[in-house]
Amino acid sequence: MKKTTIIASMLAGTAPVALASNADNFAQNDPIGWMMAIISMSVVFTALLVLFLCFKYIYPLFALFGLKMMKSAHRKKQFEQITDRRAQMHRNMKVVEKSSGKKVDDVSLAAAIGVALFLHEDGMHDKESNVLTLAPNNSSWTGAGNNQKRSPIRRF
Repeated sequence: MKKTTIIASMLAGTAPVALASNADNFAQNDPIGWMMAIISMSVVFTALLVLFLCFKYIYPLFALFGLKMMKSAHRKKQFEQITDRRAQMHRNMKVVEKSSGKKVDDVSLAAAIGVALFLHEDGMHDKESNVLTLAPNNSSWTGAGNNQKRSPIRRF
């Protein structure tokens, strides 16, 4: 305790003297203050240059890193939501028993219905090979004359 108070008193006693002598020395060497103005302006402009470089080059790197972190968190959240939905779908899945005694879930039943509809629609078309059947299609888009609005005929 005694050593710290002695060191503190020594520093406190010599600091004002050193500052006063430096200020007097500076006042003698630069009476108008040009040197002080140049030093202070160079310190300010150097600090502004460092801040500019930080915002120009370093901040975008941090922003890019933060954006990647946010995207990965969002993807993780989406993946969890998808897995939760799939788990809930499997919990709510109904099992249908076929006449043969096999059990069929909703997904297989829906796939079977879709295949049956596709095959039914495929069977509705002609079985002609390499023959195109083109029927004339009259619409307002087929001719330039049909696209223009016709003026009414005025009879006086």
